[in-house]
Amino acid sequence: MSGEFTLVEMSKVETDMLRKSVIDIFLMEAIIMQLIPWETIGALSTKVVRMGTLPSVGFRKVNEGYTGSQGSLEQKTEHIALMGGNFDTDKAIARAKNTIAAARAITQVMMTKSMAYKFNDKYINGNPDTDSEEFKGIKQRVDDVYAEGYTGQKIDFQCNGVGFLNSSAVSHDFLNNMDKMMYQVRGHNPQIIHMCSTTLLAIRSLLRKERLLDTTKDMFDRTIDMYGSAWLSDIGVKADQTSEIITTTETADGSATTGGESSSMFAVQFGIGEKLWGIQEYPMEVEDLGRLEDKPVYRTELDWPLGLAQVDPYCIVRGHDIIPNSSS
Repeated sequence: MSGEFTLVEMSKVETDMLRKSVIDIFLMEAIIMQLIPWETIGALSTKVVRMGTLPSVGFRKVNEGYTGSQGSLEQKTEHIALMGGNFDTDKAIARAKNTIAAARAITQVMMTKSMAYKFNDKYINGNPDTDSEEFKGIKQRVDDVYAEGYTGQKIDFQCNGVGFLNSSAVSHDFLNNMDKMMYQVRGHNPQIIHMCSTTLLAIRSLLRKERLLDTTKDMFDRTIDMYGSAWLSDIGVKADQTSEIITTTETADGSATTGGESSSMFAVQFGIGEKLWGIQEYPMEVEDLGRLEDKPVYRTELDWPLGLAQVDPYCIVRGHDIIPNSSS
């Protein structure tokens, strides 16, 4: 499938049952996949153009001309990361008659879930400066535009060691900062706000108390918390099933992820060619390679060269120094 699409749309039209099953697991385990649009670029990198300074516009007198003016454009390169894996199942296990479920199917589910968790992690934390094989995640993208002078893309919630459920005054300050973070996103309507489970549960409690909590349903009929236009999303854990992708041990300024007691949230707006979107060299491929010649295992290969692209510096905002617990 080429062009522009989300995995939800791809799942609806996919006729290969093996690939459809993998796509659906991705959608189940990586909720962001239900919202982010994908563009097929047919290459390992692509150039994007971002508007810089806008041209000036003025007034003129009768019989006089306007002053010429040009805006500035910035060109950036976005890169593809080669993501994939092999699902191997020993022939003896695959042929065993006393297993509860098909061994190859179980292996496929486990590996696909692991890859979904890996994507979730790198979507937030990917940094090709420290690992050249990764794509750049949204945390690094906020740092980049902040360094360029877009200082409004980081919002200091200034919890100062006090949980935002500690008192009504602190709670209202937190909601004011949350509104400020959402307003800073282009169009003032982020589609999703990413956070850790501890922060999500605390925000749910606060919004319920203030009668501001709304809900919707995702494609699997699961209830999704909402505040304003945005899904509230627990980005979850890494493949080890214990390590939080967004931690509660950040320093107050968000510069480190150990040694503190704060957390962060990321408000995001998507749009191909306009805001943040996914890029792929070609669509996800899932191939049953059958029995290997060099050892008695059956192999399925999943291959998906992908990355992220961003044009608008205002499409991602990070809130930091967030204390989700209720004690000071």
